[in-house]
Amino acid sequence: MAAGDAKAPEALRAVRATREDFRLLRRRLALPVGLFFGVALVGTLGYMVIGGSKVSLLDAIYMTANVVTTAGFRESVDMTQGAAGRIFTIALLFVGAGVGAYAISTFTAFIVEGDLTEEFRRRRMSRTVDAMHDHFIVCGVGQAGLAVVQELVATRRSLVIVEADEANAERIEGLYPDVPLIRGDFTDDDVLLRAGVARAQGIVLCVDSDKDSLVGTVTARQLNPRIRIIARATDDRAIQRLKSAGADGVVSPGLIGGMRLASELVRPSVVSFLDKMLRARDGGTIRIEEVAVPEDSPLAGHTVAELDTRQYENLLVLGVQQANGDVLYHPPQDYRVHPGCTLIVMAEAAGVQKLQRAFTPMRGSGAIPARPSGGTPRA
Repeated sequence: MAAGDAKAPEALRAVRATREDFRLLRRRLALPVGLFFGVALVGTLGYMVIGGSKVSLLDAIYMTANVVTTAGFRESVDMTQGAAGRIFTIALLFVGAGVGAYAISTFTAFIVEGDLTEEFRRRRMSRTVDAMHDHFIVCGVGQAGLAVVQELVATRRSLVIVEADEANAERIEGLYPDVPLIRGDFTDDDVLLRAGVARAQGIVLCVDSDKDSLVGTVTARQLNPRIRIIARATDDRAIQRLKSAGADGVVSPGLIGGMRLASELVRPSVVSFLDKMLRARDGGTIRIEEVAVPEDSPLAGHTVAELDTRQYENLLVLGVQQANGDVLYHPPQDYRVHPGCTLIVMAEAAGVQKLQRAFTPMRGSGAIPARPSGGTPRA
């Protein structure tokens, strides 16, 4: 499919969503606007009846506008012929002024109170989520969930947040206003579908309740059999249940905390190094990442030396997980990268993304960058 053809559906969705925004605005203002025009119509017809053949349609409209807006200009209809015209004018004056004030106050409140801005913001968020593919969904933004969001944002992953607690939702919107957030219960099918679970690459369930994690795991697996599910568990029994329900990975905060305590005790320098790598805020974001090699990758079959990893920001090949699951640590320069394997690398986020694009058939050019002559290749 051509690039223009791929962008056409997104443009069409954007146009439809914009039209829906204005349809919503029309529905909210339909009553005050309808009342205002109804009063104008009644006033016009009334003055045409009162004035008889001497009053034209334009004179009746002018007189109605004069009364409803309380402008007080010259009367275009003779009010000296009986009391009917004066009584009608008094009634039209009070009714018209009231309806006009109501219409103006409704429209002003709609803007000042943020209803219009909020509705448009929600529509924009919905359009953003609808256009996402291979993104990540974070359910629950407590202490653990917030750490997940920080890591995904730092490594430039696209994500959607699902949060039912209003206080947590307000806090995360203040911290990450550009990240789409859906208020709702992630165990609800409709909420996950709104978050794009059918197109997502992975979902993480960061909640304290093992029951909710279990329900969310089953629901996500049913809606997307290919999605990667990571759940939080409180004990060993919950870990086994979540894995049986379809979770690809289960994390126990107690187990991780114990391992961290032991590592701080026996290998403090390693822990300090990893902490600095994960929490650095100045300069690039160094991470240990994985790069999959597809079957039809243009770089498959080339050696590590031919990849010329120096062109990728601070990239170092630590190992290769082969298709059979075996891991080769620190592969030699003449090791050939085969389809189906996964490179384990340490690099900045930009370097990892650049290498992933090079391995992707749709985006990779297939050309291997030449190494400078005389240089010593390194992983």
